[in-house]
Amino acid sequence: MRLRWAFLTALMLPTLCGAAPFKVVTSFTILQDFVQKIGDDYVEVSAIVGPNSDAHIFEPTPQTVTLLTTADLVVINGLGFEAWFDRLKETSGYIGPVCVATDGIQSRTLTQDGHLQHDPHAWLSVPNAKIYIQNIEKALSLLDPIHKDTYQRNAAAYIDKLEALDLWIRESLAPYPQNARVVITAHDAFFYFATEYKVKVLAPVGISTQVEPSAWNMAALIQQIKALGIKTLFVENMTNPKLINQLADETGASLGETLYSDALSEKNEPAPTYLTLMRHNVTLLGKAMSQMNPPADPMVALPAK
Repeated sequence: MRLRWAFLTALMLPTLCGAAPFKVVTSFTILQDFVQKIGDDYVEVSAIVGPNSDAHIFEPTPQTVTLLTTADLVVINGLGFEAWFDRLKETSGYIGPVCVATDGIQSRTLTQDGHLQHDPHAWLSVPNAKIYIQNIEKALSLLDPIHKDTYQRNAAAYIDKLEALDLWIRESLAPYPQNARVVITAHDAFFYFATEYKVKVLAPVGISTQVEPSAWNMAALIQQIKALGIKTLFVENMTNPKLINQLADETGASLGETLYSDALSEKNEPAPTYLTLMRHNVTLLGKAMSQMNPPADPMVALPAK
């Protein structure tokens, strides 16, 4: 009888100790951070595109296909950010749930190479990040309703942190006049940030790093940098610094520290989480704004975004 009880206890042990965590695969590291913060110990999260890597030019590998076949849930950004995802999903045979984290976000649309496109970089606005969190919480709660209360509690706690971050950003940028709030970055990833926090962000490359700028665009941007008294240009962690280096050579502006836009950093670098990414970026942008020598004439034209 004692042997039989020991056998039954062994069979029940996984249930008594808790099931294995759900395997969640995200398209890139910022979503990985969001899912981990909400799912906590109940999820095991992997990112397809890793730290300091560019999802715009990512090419799936056999290892990526294998990763997707093990997933209980996939979380993507949407808005055309993962142009490779449909092909990857078909190749892997994945038929599980897919959470599109940008559902419900008012996206920016623009024409690039003659095609209407959505700007996918919505996470760089903190109010949008709150919508990401809400969508991820709903997806996890549907996947694992037993722990729904935990997911809701974690999401609410994280949204509190986002609201504190949003207030900090506004207070940090408040000292700088509007004509000093102009920033040059490597590609056009900061529209949502710029709109939310009233900053003008110019870039030689559009919303995708795959597109090369025209000579006219580069010449116009060089003229703007000189006219606006911009002293600092920024490279992003997942972009080629070639164009920004060229702009620096042509204008005499200096290169600032690295901004983080489309990917988190490694853990030992400045932006291993979304919260540290945003604080790092805003600190650098504020420093650059403080060094600007903006024109006294407010009629200096800025190119339309």
